[in-house]
Amino acid sequence: MHKKIHVVSFDVPLPPDYGGVLDVFLRAKGLKELGYYVILHCYEYGRGRNHDFSEIADEIYYYDRINGIKSVFSNLPYIVKSRNSEELLKRLLANDAPVLLEGQHCTFWAQELAKNNRKVAIRMHNIEWQYYRDLAQDAKTTSERLFFSLESRKLKKQERKLKDISLLCISESDRDYYRGLGFHASYLPVTINSDLVLEPLESEPFGLYHGNLSVPENIEAVNKLIQENQREKIELPIVIAGKNPGVALVKKIEAQGWLCIANPGDQELNDLMRSCSLHLLIGFKSSGIKLKVIRALLTGLTCISTKEMTGTSGLEKHCEIWDPVLPLAGKIKQVLSINHTSENRLEELEDEFGIEKLKVALQEIGF
Repeated sequence: MHKKIHVVSFDVPLPPDYGGVLDVFLRAKGLKELGYYVILHCYEYGRGRNHDFSEIADEIYYYDRINGIKSVFSNLPYIVKSRNSEELLKRLLANDAPVLLEGQHCTFWAQELAKNNRKVAIRMHNIEWQYYRDLAQDAKTTSERLFFSLESRKLKKQERKLKDISLLCISESDRDYYRGLGFHASYLPVTINSDLVLEPLESEPFGLYHGNLSVPENIEAVNKLIQENQREKIELPIVIAGKNPGVALVKKIEAQGWLCIANPGDQELNDLMRSCSLHLLIGFKSSGIKLKVIRALLTGLTCISTKEMTGTSGLEKHCEIWDPVLPLAGKIKQVLSINHTSENRLEELEDEFGIEKLKVALQEIGF
């Protein structure tokens, strides 16, 4: 008889095409591999309800987010208040299986579950109030700045009410932050497996940057790449790939003589990732762990990264760290002139992020 576990996801984790849902997908898959009977609950708001979840779950349930004014004008954070399905609570209380809440987003019923003597843990994808504070600082309009600032304050206030619930933090620095505040916090890295390994393909040389190109953080990164090319010409051809780039951004990319690939499919992106000469992992926000860094490293190819993209996660030792004080063109020339080998990288990543880490973390919290 398999041990049951409820996993409550803030979004539908299929397809696993952005960092947050990829983390959920990999963990649910890891739970199945460890022998758990996974009951997956998803808040759905645009990604559809017609997916084959057999790889990661044994049962699947969907719930609507309650968007609108009532969720905005609440003392609770919008991302929490809008995920408050009573049907979900009934299902979670219907048996005594432990409950893993994916993100602070899914904590509306956390205290109610704890009152009913249920084993509950929260997977913290980052320090959410800090993330929203950074969004407020980068906001382009007054209304956005106000919304993100209020949300940051509400998240920080609501966070304090979760002190009696176990936290599974995505980085050791996040774990230390929460322990310093008196939380029961453990470290649980991203769970990687062999399915993520992409064997390199022979190709004409090019550098690859990829990400959601409608997200301010990634737009900033692309603009920085363009500035670097104007500062000192990057001789290596560059491909920028990702979701929903704006018309103006596409024009700026193409004006550099670079290729912009909008909305690549999973297979197309995988082929780009394993055929490039190097990955450009550029970003200037240090919250959480950037899953695309791990995916890039699993190709075995050279990765140039800013320090914010790796933080102190242990990933930095597998990357060539670029200091933006120096021209990127020179860094690219330097790393391409060296014969990089990554024979031990996959083995080391498996040790650092493999399924055994998930097993140990679950044991720590009594799951």
